[in-house]
Amino acid sequence: MNSLPRRIVPASVDHAEAIAELLLPYVPQGIVLPRSPEEVRRLHADFLVALDGATVVGAVALRDYGAGLQEVRSLVVCPSYAGHGLGSRLVIAATIAAAAHEADRVFALTLRPHLFTRLGFSEVPMDLFPQKVWLDCVKCPKRDRCDEIAVILQDEELQRFVQEHRED
Repeated sequence: MNSLPRRIVPASVDHAEAIAELLLPYVPQGIVLPRSPEEVRRLHADFLVALDGATVVGAVALRDYGAGLQEVRSLVVCPSYAGHGLGSRLVIAATIAAAAHEADRVFALTLRPHLFTRLGFSEVPMDLFPQKVWLDCVKCPKRDRCDEIAVILQDEELQRFVQEHRED
């Protein structure tokens, strides 16, 4: 890796294969749910990608649950770019995008709550998100022994976050 990628952009359908490949090694570890290239192609508009030149080196998706609630999900970084702040940059970009789409609450279920809490998210009980549980958790192999932590950024904290991190 030469330097941290400067571009985080909305994914195009052409990025679908690379996103699916980037997600794949994290599935057996239980970090993300499996997503086929076809599913990523269908949902490509939900993804942002970090690019090093034309190479996808990171990705994150948003899911809109309506009523101002959006989820940051499928956050992955190419191992050679890990530990340099790219995951944080992807979370920031996704959170700003969610707020731009009228979200007043942005949440994530994560095995790395510190990544989110150092950005201002707060840990909360998972039962605040029954929509997530019914849509994704029912299909998860860890559903009966979930080890993920729910985090949220909402209302005034979300507005402050956007003001603080918005690029000029």
